[in-house]
Amino acid sequence: MTSLTFYGGVGEIGGNKILLEDGDTRVFLDFGQPFTFGEDFFTGYLAPRERFGLRDYFALKLMPEIPGLYSEKVLEPTDFPYSQPEFDAVFISHIHYDHVAHLSFLDEEIPVYLGETALRMLESWTTTMRNSFGEHPFHTFKTGDRLKVGSLEIEPVHVDHSTPSAYGFIIHTSEGSIAYTGDFRLHGPHAWMSRDFIERLEKETLEALICEGTRVAPVEKRENLSEEGVFKRADRLIKQAKGLVITTFYGRDIDRMKTYHELAKRNNRRFVVSAKTAHLLKALVSDPGIDVPDPTGDEHMLIYSRDMLRRDAWERALLDEHAGACVTSEYIREHQEEIILHLDFTQLTELIDIRPKEGSIFINSLSEPFEEDDIEDEIKNNWLSFFNLPRYQAHASGHCSKEEIFQALRKAKARSVFPVHTEHPEMFKEVAKEAVVVEKERTYRL
Repeated sequence: MTSLTFYGGVGEIGGNKILLEDGDTRVFLDFGQPFTFGEDFFTGYLAPRERFGLRDYFALKLMPEIPGLYSEKVLEPTDFPYSQPEFDAVFISHIHYDHVAHLSFLDEEIPVYLGETALRMLESWTTTMRNSFGEHPFHTFKTGDRLKVGSLEIEPVHVDHSTPSAYGFIIHTSEGSIAYTGDFRLHGPHAWMSRDFIERLEKETLEALICEGTRVAPVEKRENLSEEGVFKRADRLIKQAKGLVITTFYGRDIDRMKTYHELAKRNNRRFVVSAKTAHLLKALVSDPGIDVPDPTGDEHMLIYSRDMLRRDAWERALLDEHAGACVTSEYIREHQEEIILHLDFTQLTELIDIRPKEGSIFINSLSEPFEEDDIEDEIKNNWLSFFNLPRYQAHASGHCSKEEIFQALRKAKARSVFPVHTEHPEMFKEVAKEAVVVEKERTYRL
């Protein structure tokens, strides 16, 4: 018997946890946390008690109670008994938090498979964010590999997304072939990768297609801008700026980093990144599968050394070793016309020390908020208003539009379609009568 059970990504964005069973072989596809995870119970400093492992998660029905899945450590504070691992592997499509966050709960004997570049990024993330994803046996793959796990043969195929080393999977089971898209787009700088994947789907006789639908909605709330479009719009804005240019975007979006690095070169400025971003880029400089600028040696880049009372060991080592590439808030304050500064939302307090002068601008290269009452966006606007920083939008989504998703479904012609990573799975029936509106924790036999 071959079956699929969906423990996450059902009627929500992110949090994909898809169990594929084929006879005695049991494999999870992704193991992430949805963006709305626990929002009915937690906010700000009110959070699950980490010292109690999965106790709070089980009590509030936030995580499924599955024997043979979780580590002894996270189960010890709970009433749920530990048992030896009963799963063969977890396959990670890409390392966005909503696809990997809950790896930390899994039994560390369960192998984790992911892209070669993704593992480098995960290791940097673990160091700089104090996140532990567990001491699993990590195995890497690349396009063209055919991985044998129990009765399954799994083919990873590259796709374009807003992080490198993103993959879809074609999985050959005893009952036929299944495909899983992960997250993908067709308007990014590596759109050819996603087209490669879709061409593979066309050639395969698919019993089932598990497909993301982040932007499948009755009304499109996102501008369908390409990365080239981001570059052109930001270039126009930077040319008009008379002071500091500040931007914010996801810290592992390597394409966006390369965009702003090129913008700095084009506009005779220097792109200043945080120590965390510098650590990540350094981890990728020697990766033959990707081309990134080296923030410690590139003439158009600098590293922001924030004024801190205490630093982690990795940050002290980075800043000490590359002191010549580091600048302080004082330097940025005195050279505003020469700089593009990347700040995360949690670093907006740096504006107090930098004191942007008149003529400075803020380019939001993150997605616009879905809801008008987004509290973080409101707070961001308060900071920008206080420092008289005009706000501009320039962002390329990491996901296909509804039309692009539907076109891919028409080409794939799968016998069954399982929408995930979407708040509107019922809309898939517009293009695929065989689309299943998935129920959480229900098992579907092929």
